[in-house]
Amino acid sequence: MIKLITIVVALFVTKLTAQDNYLAFSVAFDVRNTIMGSEPTNNESAKDFLVQFSMVSKDVEVNIGYETFPRLDFSKYTIGVGYHTHFYVNLFRRVIHTVFIPSIEPTLINRNGDWGGGIGYNQESSHLSLGLNLGLRWDLSDDIAVEYLFNALPRNDLKAMYGNTMDITNGKASVSGIPIIGSNFIKVVSLVST
Repeated sequence: MIKLITIVVALFVTKLTAQDNYLAFSVAFDVRNTIMGSEPTNNESAKDFLVQFSMVSKDVEVNIGYETFPRLDFSKYTIGVGYHTHFYVNLFRRVIHTVFIPSIEPTLINRNGDWGGGIGYNQESSHLSLGLNLGLRWDLSDDIAVEYLFNALPRNDLKAMYGNTMDITNGKASVSGIPIIGSNFIKVVSLVST
């Protein structure tokens, strides 16, 4: 019980002493598709990029982003809201600052071709979705950070294309038959203090 109280007090004190306030620009790539591809790319390497602009004040992050996956004629626009939780670890007499960032992300998915939908500007196929992100960020300096980002996105564009004619979930997690697709990104973040 004493250990639990000590951990809670340490996290509370850490929360009082560290609050992020900055602007950030980031570029990310999908790790799996860059290295070995995936089933939709016939297991061949393909580029999938994400760019973001973030504003952080008192540990609340608001960001806008754009992802493009040209091989699959897929792109998305996002607006995200997240919260920063700070952790500090002493490793070999060096303090490692890690920031855990869960966020929610309303998303507009665009697909080239007739995939149904059509709510976006000049797009035959666009679909609204709500993604979730889990990020772990490590500060390399006052100006640069590296982040691992996991994105879980219900892909109603796939549901619109394939409908109920086939099982598009393939045993994956789904919501009402809409598959939830996970992506793993590595981000390089440029921080600008405010």
